[in-house]
Amino acid sequence: MTGWPMYSKSTLLVALALTLVSCAAPRAYDKPSLELPQAWGDASIWQAVTPNALPLTTEWWTQFNDPELARLIQAAMISSTSLTISKARVDQARAGLQTASASSMPLLNASGRVARLEISSARPLTNYNSPNWATVQTDIAPSMSVSYELDLWGRVSGTVQAGKTTLEQSVADFQNVKLVLTTDIATNYFNARQADVELDLLGQIVQAQEKSLDVANSRYDLGLVGALEKNQLEVTLDASRIQYEQLKRTREQYVHAIATLIGQDANSFKLKAENTPRTIFRPALGMPSTLLQRRPDVASAERAVASANAQIGVAQAAYYPTITMGTAFGYEATQLSNLYYAPSRVWSFGPSFNLPIFDGGRIDANVAFSEAGYAATVGIYKKAVLTAFQEVQDAITGFNTLDEALLKARAATQAAQKIYTLAKDRYVGGLSTQLDLLLAKQAFLTTQRQETQILAQRILVQVFLIKALGGGWDGLKTVETIQ
Repeated sequence: MTGWPMYSKSTLLVALALTLVSCAAPRAYDKPSLELPQAWGDASIWQAVTPNALPLTTEWWTQFNDPELARLIQAAMISSTSLTISKARVDQARAGLQTASASSMPLLNASGRVARLEISSARPLTNYNSPNWATVQTDIAPSMSVSYELDLWGRVSGTVQAGKTTLEQSVADFQNVKLVLTTDIATNYFNARQADVELDLLGQIVQAQEKSLDVANSRYDLGLVGALEKNQLEVTLDASRIQYEQLKRTREQYVHAIATLIGQDANSFKLKAENTPRTIFRPALGMPSTLLQRRPDVASAERAVASANAQIGVAQAAYYPTITMGTAFGYEATQLSNLYYAPSRVWSFGPSFNLPIFDGGRIDANVAFSEAGYAATVGIYKKAVLTAFQEVQDAITGFNTLDEALLKARAATQAAQKIYTLAKDRYVGGLSTQLDLLLAKQAFLTTQRQETQILAQRILVQVFLIKALGGGWDGLKTVETIQ
């Protein structure tokens, strides 16, 4: 550094000292505190356990042991438009973080000019004793410059922190889209399978009612049955036929919804009708309240709070001067042969700053805007947590209520089956008519249909619980598989 003026050495020392303290931390973040219950509902089933004792299951649908459901979800992972959009948001947030992170690094630029120029003789005089002359000359000036903003007030680090939390929020949003997508597929799939079961039972009911009506018509012709009974059977048959056609249409709607969810054309997508086994499970262990903190929508809401907090720090940093260290070095000459000689050097080094004096309240407004945004994200986060607890509580209520209803429905089916068996024995023994037998069969099929409807609701509650928990959980154990 020989030959540098003494004041430039002092400036360099000051700049180095400022650089050492320029790694300012972003605004401190305190996660909003919430009162989380230790258990829900029936304490014999839902108990407080060690947090994180059992992990979330990413491929939760495997717990249902349904290969067709797994195939549909895997197809959605490849071609779902919802996942494509959400993944693009993640990539966008990652690029935004990269842009913000670049602000913490020095900026190196190369510049230069080569020009043939003429200086006007009519330009203002710089000295009245020295007249101006028009000159034509060549200007060759290559240079390089380096600039670096000293992050004394946390503006740059706050921007980076906001970008990081935004990326984390986008990742959580992606996981939430995946969770909603897979549970929507499962819900529509199980609804379609329930429609298959009901269509089969309704078909049998219609056949039984048609035979009952045929018998009633014959008995009516013989004067053994009144017109009222015959007409009632006709109305019942028509109602069953209408239900059958409506259920066929409803099933097609479920299938079309599945096609859209997995990114396929609803017109060409088909789902073969099957009566597949259905799995019932219950939580075999206590479920910790901290499990809900891993719900992707809750995680996204919390990361939004952290991002809004960092934005407050960025807005507050505008009250303080922006200090940028800059240096430039280059050459300037009129001829290329003289360009890289010592007398042709040009250089500069030193800090520059920008301090707001009066802005009409702009900075105050930006800070107030950021603080209001933070308050809004805190409210959204608390609402997300409360919604999560509500959904889990709804699922608990559904488990307990539907389990009781399923037991009663099975008892009703067994009773109807006994009546049907007794009717068959009486018909074979000549103690009852064929019409009595057909009516008993119809009643048995109707109660059987009601049982399958409650079972379908029980299956959907399982999907709802998985969604409420933010994914599957190893604490969910299979109770039985129903064919």
